[in-house]
Amino acid sequence: MFHSYLCDICNIIPTDSLFFRFSVSPVTPALFLSGAPAVREDVLISLGVSCVISAAPELPPPPLPPQVSLVLRLPLKDQPTEDLLSQLHTVSDTIHQVIQDGGCVLVHCLAGVSRSAALVLAYLVKHRDLTLRSAFLHLRACRPAVRPNSGFFRQLIEFENQTRGTTSVEMVFNPAARTHIPDLYEADYQNTLCFINNRNFGKH
Repeated sequence: MFHSYLCDICNIIPTDSLFFRFSVSPVTPALFLSGAPAVREDVLISLGVSCVISAAPELPPPPLPPQVSLVLRLPLKDQPTEDLLSQLHTVSDTIHQVIQDGGCVLVHCLAGVSRSAALVLAYLVKHRDLTLRSAFLHLRACRPAVRPNSGFFRQLIEFENQTRGTTSVEMVFNPAARTHIPDLYEADYQNTLCFINNRNFGKH
């Protein structure tokens, strides 16, 4: 049921976005980030995953091998107004404890881009002593598609302030987006605008 449901979803996902949905990205030797299509028994067995954290309540539970002894399912929608902050300490502490006990963790949402990425960032900030900025740059190096929505980033900034007593990312108004975005995303918008302008120029 889980994988047949995913097949229906993948039929409406742009082809160039499918790679990251089907891939697993190592973040640390014992922590992996993925989209839901990568949550397969053979993959979990080969990676030695003992804990699965799922932030995709729109999906039915996937079949899991017996070695997965802990499953944490979060009722988290990919919406800027969703309450992410209240779950960050529990999730980051769970990841930390599993790894401390010698296990491996896979965190996933539907695409492995926003919800699961935000959860992994919280762990890196709290338990790997990284600033939010450094954590994001590391995570994007591991998985270039990661892009938590702006509402999640606001809450991650607050989480960083709670855990580190300082912040490393600012929300800034972006005219192209017509809203506030993390300053980390400004280069993405600039590159997109340059691409659009160059494409339009080529049509003349």
